[in-house]
Amino acid sequence: MNDPWTLALGRAPEPWLLAVLILVGGVALTEALLAFARPRAALTRSRRLLLLLLRLLGVAALAASVLELTYHVDRLAPAAARVVVLLDTSASMQIADAAAGEPPIARLDRLRQRWLADASTRERWRARGLTLELHAFDRELRDLSPRRLDDLDAPAIGSASDLTRALSQLDDPRPIAALLLLSDGLVAADPAADAALNAAALALRAPITTLAAGAPRLRDLAIHDLQAAEFAFVEDRAELRAQLLAHGLEGSLAEVELRQDGAPVAAQRVTLPADGQPIPLRFEFVPDRVGHFVYELVVAPQPGEATLENNRRAVIIKVLRDKVRVLHVAGRPDWDVRALRTLLRRDPNVELLSYYILRDREDSDREDPNAELSLIAFPTDELFSEQLDTFDLIVLHNFDARAHQVGRYLGDIARYAAGGGALVVIGGDLGLATADYRASPLAPLLLLDLDGDLGLSTAPYRPVLTEAGRRHPITAWIADPRLEGARLPLLDSFNRARLAAAAAPFNPAVLLAHPDGAPLLAVAEPGKGRVAVLTTGATWRLGFAPDLPMLDGARPYDRLWLGLIRWLIRDPSAERLTLDLSAAHVRPGEPVELRLTALTAGYAPEPEVPLRWQLRPLGGDHQPAPSDSQEIDPDRDPPPLAEGELITDPLGRAAHRLPPLPEGAYELLAERRPPPQGPQQAPAPPLSSESTARRVLLVDAGARELTDLAAAPGDARLAQLARLTGGLALRASEGDPLPDDLPLADDPLRAAPRVEARREAPLWDSAPALALLFLALGLEWILRRRAGLA
Repeated sequence: MNDPWTLALGRAPEPWLLAVLILVGGVALTEALLAFARPRAALTRSRRLLLLLLRLLGVAALAASVLELTYHVDRLAPAAARVVVLLDTSASMQIADAAAGEPPIARLDRLRQRWLADASTRERWRARGLTLELHAFDRELRDLSPRRLDDLDAPAIGSASDLTRALSQLDDPRPIAALLLLSDGLVAADPAADAALNAAALALRAPITTLAAGAPRLRDLAIHDLQAAEFAFVEDRAELRAQLLAHGLEGSLAEVELRQDGAPVAAQRVTLPADGQPIPLRFEFVPDRVGHFVYELVVAPQPGEATLENNRRAVIIKVLRDKVRVLHVAGRPDWDVRALRTLLRRDPNVELLSYYILRDREDSDREDPNAELSLIAFPTDELFSEQLDTFDLIVLHNFDARAHQVGRYLGDIARYAAGGGALVVIGGDLGLATADYRASPLAPLLLLDLDGDLGLSTAPYRPVLTEAGRRHPITAWIADPRLEGARLPLLDSFNRARLAAAAAPFNPAVLLAHPDGAPLLAVAEPGKGRVAVLTTGATWRLGFAPDLPMLDGARPYDRLWLGLIRWLIRDPSAERLTLDLSAAHVRPGEPVELRLTALTAGYAPEPEVPLRWQLRPLGGDHQPAPSDSQEIDPDRDPPPLAEGELITDPLGRAAHRLPPLPEGAYELLAERRPPPQGPQQAPAPPLSSESTARRVLLVDAGARELTDLAAAPGDARLAQLARLTGGLALRASEGDPLPDDLPLADDPLRAAPRVEARREAPLWDSAPALALLFLALGLEWILRRRAGLA
């Protein structure tokens, strides 16, 4: 083989130097050409030609010196035939199945046994000049050490096997003589993926010999093709669909359970059919609160299953409010009732059911206690027994709690409020004024001391914003600097009361007060619900008095009531602490960043806020959180997997990268923490859910390839690849040995010869080069001098 040679520049010249070289060389050659073309008596044609050649030689020697010209000679060697061995290291290669009459064995171990038995065959391949390269693939292609060629020592831990990507990543310019694929064939999810795989295989222009790792006997259950909408709506029926695939369990009973954040919701029992026949699963559920939740289908394990990793599939569903359902029950028509009904009916997102109960003290003494108490038949049983939990908010507006038809349902309303509902009780001349609630089951939730008649005062007064009200999202707008100097209108209705001592466990907050300090608007969170009590029936004056202070075009009445409703129904827009994740559904080991944003009472970015976050698992005996806002309660919840503290930046933001997490469902909780007061400060108690935030995180390998683990589809796919590319289809479960005559490409040595050695000779940095430069210039000068031209 002739050794090729090349000339190369030692360095790239500076632009100015190259320009000078071109100019000097151009002038020198031009002068030499003119001298050659113009006959002179003193110079014969042969001498003029010699002068031209010497000038050319001198210019070339000068250029070689300036450009550091180097002479390269490459010694080439023939290229060896390249055989690429691709080993599937995805999780499905750990599945144990069995051939007829044999015990189960992991697919990767079956391949290793076959590989070790054919060691002599590989030695004969090498004797023929074949070079073996070992690569592993799952989601990505990886190079493996040559020493692993002897035993295929590589763990099968990949979360998926993408053979198409692996073939496209074989980007070595050296052509492949043959490819040996060691896999179970579970490398494509659908016909479209098979088409892409076939195209990638043909692009290699080399035969692919496949060695299938799977065996026909398998025992396994798997949840497959989980389908659910990304969103659902509170109190609206939603559904979740999937398929159950079974192998080797015909006739057995299986129980499938639907869980929300780890808590059981529904279950089904099914009889398992023959291998590979999917069983359709359909679960209906009705979300009862807004937020992000993990819904998971779990099938109970069967004895001897090949893997339990495919026995569950999960999805995150965001539950929203389609419409806010409000039940409004009023004692009689008045301006306050009319204003609230008008406001609620004007909002297209509110579904309002409003009723008047026309009853007063005189009606209580009527001889017929069962006489009709409303303008139309009042559906008390339907509303307060059957439909109560479907309402997002119940408003008892100046309501006579002794009404025969409704009073007996106050216990149901109390259970509704404590169980996660929202309740508003509005005062006036009925209900609160006459102490109707005093002995009712609802009394403990009303926050007020109801001993004795509260009475009704009609003396004008102006509401006072308390310190708690300045911080609360319902009333913080009153302290807005843009309203400085403005005053709220006078009110003329007030039920004088004080907070009840029994309400202390609910942490009540008085947001607006009478000038004498008595509560006017009080809120609390009994149990999982929220309650507000207004000891006035005159809030309508906040929307109709002259010279109303306006904020962003809204009346005080609108801002008060819309803020109150948003807080009561836990609308995310009313929260002052929000928690987001960079991704809510990730694979194991992928980074996740939690991002917190804190807002002031006026909903401006709040800097320098100390925050505390916790990461907890969802599942087992853990009960689901009530919503995306909940209390961090160490006595109720499992211990955190990770936790920390953060401080918000000038824009009210804080972020933290979570540690790598294994597969599973998790919840992240965050809350404001008061700044430390000193080294002896006691641990801060859990804060109310106004100041907490919650999100769920699903870490899932996306076990698509662990869904249908049957060997037959994978064997067929590998056989198709072998036929398509001119290779052989072998099966380890049937004892097929590696062939001595491995199918190779038509011209396995078509690769360019490889460079075995290179010799370099600098032309500019040597004595001959320097001598040549001076010799050319010197001889030219001598000839010109003799001719009388110098």
